[in-house]
Amino acid sequence: MVKFLRFLGSIKLAVPVLLTIAVILVWATFHESAVGSPTIQREVYKSVWFGALMFLLSVNLSASALLRYPWRGARKIGFALTHFGLVVLIAGSAAVIHVSTEGMMTVRIGGGANNMIRVEGDLLEVATADGAVQQAEVFIQPDGTPVPSQVGDLKILGYSPNTIKTVSFMAGGPVANPAVQLQFTSDRMGQTVDRWLAAAPAAYSAVEMGPAELEILQAKDDAQLEKLLQAPADNASQLLGTLKLTTPKGNQSIDVTQVSEQSVRAGDLDIRVLNTWNDFRINSEQQPVNGSDQPRNPAVQLAITQGEQTEEWFVFARDEFEPIRTTATESPIDLKLDYAFSPPVSVDGFRVIVGPDSQLFYAARSSKSFKSGAWTVGESVNPGWADFQIKLASFIPQATLQRQVVPVEAAGEDAFPALHVATADGADQWLSWGDPTEISTPVGEVFAAYSPRSLELPFAVNLSDFIVERNEGSESVAMWTSQLKLQSPDSNEVVERNVWMNNPTWFHGWKLAQASWNPGDLQQSTLQLKREPGWITALTWTGSVLVVGGIATMFYGGTVLKKLRRLIPTLPKSPTVNPAATAVAESAAAIVTDSSSELPVS
Repeated sequence: MVKFLRFLGSIKLAVPVLLTIAVILVWATFHESAVGSPTIQREVYKSVWFGALMFLLSVNLSASALLRYPWRGARKIGFALTHFGLVVLIAGSAAVIHVSTEGMMTVRIGGGANNMIRVEGDLLEVATADGAVQQAEVFIQPDGTPVPSQVGDLKILGYSPNTIKTVSFMAGGPVANPAVQLQFTSDRMGQTVDRWLAAAPAAYSAVEMGPAELEILQAKDDAQLEKLLQAPADNASQLLGTLKLTTPKGNQSIDVTQVSEQSVRAGDLDIRVLNTWNDFRINSEQQPVNGSDQPRNPAVQLAITQGEQTEEWFVFARDEFEPIRTTATESPIDLKLDYAFSPPVSVDGFRVIVGPDSQLFYAARSSKSFKSGAWTVGESVNPGWADFQIKLASFIPQATLQRQVVPVEAAGEDAFPALHVATADGADQWLSWGDPTEISTPVGEVFAAYSPRSLELPFAVNLSDFIVERNEGSESVAMWTSQLKLQSPDSNEVVERNVWMNNPTWFHGWKLAQASWNPGDLQQSTLQLKREPGWITALTWTGSVLVVGGIATMFYGGTVLKKLRRLIPTLPKSPTVNPAATAVAESAAAIVTDSSSELPVS
């Protein structure tokens, strides 16, 4: 037992352990630049084998100090303090790696309070039809293999750093929703492009392809179908359309262009245009906005006055939208309004027209010609755009939208990472990063989400201002400061703090430090937030004090003691020793002497 204890505290064990740790740290430092910090943290610093190696070093340091007991004299006392201090520092470092929490937060001026931080790693959550939820941290190895290989009922097949979302339409929709797949080919340009058009969602009813606009329309009756198949007249003089007024005194048509310039009298009515929109939309703040320059949903806002009574009207060109009117009296103005809008025709345009009996037609316009006619699946037409041919690849009367995620070779602006997963019955699907997905299985629906790990803070951070100070006489940056407002919802506490490089602040046990900033956007700032329990901080500080105190005692303890003896003559030259302790020490010394003439030193 004594020999084993002496080996644990010997320099024969200390040297290879220290050399191994040094080599690993040097390799990890260089390898981190190739694979990234998260990989090194997981494969090295947080691994079981590295923890075991550091534990072995701690045992060696502790045994080496214990073998020198009793610690008499400054050198032995300093030796013990230094070794035990190193053990405490190793324990504190391990606690920092495995227990502390660290994350990043981006805040913007005027962007509101933020109480979420992005922590290291990604998360896969799986919710089954019976309500059971399982989640696991997903780690991508340097070769692209995801770990773990299964979470809940989902098997993880692979990972791609670059995927894009594609859209297609499938049969089986609950209501009539005609959709067509068009295939554009050009031998001169050597390319083939597919495009989908559908009545719904509205975003797919009209799309732009270069200078041309593609759209799909539904004709309610034969008269409307005939009109859509005719070459449209040039109506550039009536860009805003026409208002048709119906009152008890008669009917009247008014050009909106004239009304937009000044008020117009129509009988006893005074009509004034307040606003017009080519593509009327309601934004997130419930305010009307223009969704695009294309006349997809033309609308006009009017103020109509009769005597002392004034009403506001929103009138839409599309038949499915009824006018909206607001009045302050119980007796509204007796008036009916219709808004007729014929948008100016673009130079190049292609329409797919669905007839009353679901038969298909086309109408193509170019700078030189206009053509229209019946169209069947598999047939190609030349719209008059160079050598382009447009083929009707497929037609679905009752279509439903189908979004898919597919991997691509090169990274683009729209590319994002995704996991390739499979259900128990073998159906596979890509899960895009940050986008919850519903997966159909024979036993019910499975909801899965591959998303960044985040953590909710017990307080919120608001960026009041971001200040960049520059060196005098140059544009080089000298300092940047984030002026923060920290809010605690529990106590309604609000404090203001400033943080800049190497000058963090603390709030509710969290350390907030300036991490980075965006020179192209001085309205935002990136902060690093870190939380360490108080006992971890105490552990690391205690270890540091012990190491510094031990080294000072070894090198300066004897000299200081001699000076104190000169100043204080009554100070004993040697410490008083208990006889029983002396006997134990002599017995231990005899055992050590019999075993070896010299103790190992580390």
